[in-house]
Amino acid sequence: MSTKPAPETSYIVLWSGEDPAFHEALLDELELSSIPYADKPIGEEENAPDPLPIDWKPRFGFEVAVHHADFPAAKQILEKLLSEGATADVELPDESDTPGNDVGRDETPRQPQQGATVEEQPSVSVWAGTDPRINEFLTAALRENEIPIRAVKDDELTVLYVPPSNAARAREIVREITEGIPPQ
Repeated sequence: MSTKPAPETSYIVLWSGEDPAFHEALLDELELSSIPYADKPIGEEENAPDPLPIDWKPRFGFEVAVHHADFPAAKQILEKLLSEGATADVELPDESDTPGNDVGRDETPRQPQQGATVEEQPSVSVWAGTDPRINEFLTAALRENEIPIRAVKDDELTVLYVPPSNAARAREIVREITEGIPPQ
């Protein structure tokens, strides 16, 4: 919030949006121009958001308001920032370059298995059964472990296939689930 106090009733919304970089640039320019402003985060209200809003408003982000007497000068600053593309220098890091991009995962990152190729097709059968719940659970577990699968259903019998390079690990996962035996 600006260091220059003013009554909130005399403020007019200048900008509202979800771009934190633009928000910061706008506040910096308003401060440099000595224009008092009110900065309010959007989405932290006590009331639940309107499920059928008539007026479009962002559900989260920022709202910047200025005193009605300063509105013309503030609007010029806003238009200048919009025309300059104030967020042009903002770049999201590449996921592979970001340290700790596995935040929230309990598993450690695994290296690709030797001999695995991109074109390797699931051709080794690791499970066959009729229980749809076990099939669904096995499918989810294998995918979670980044093992490509192919499921073939013939009437009630479902057969799960994996690539040959992943067969040993897939069989271990299937055994853990179907027999309740922990990994060796």
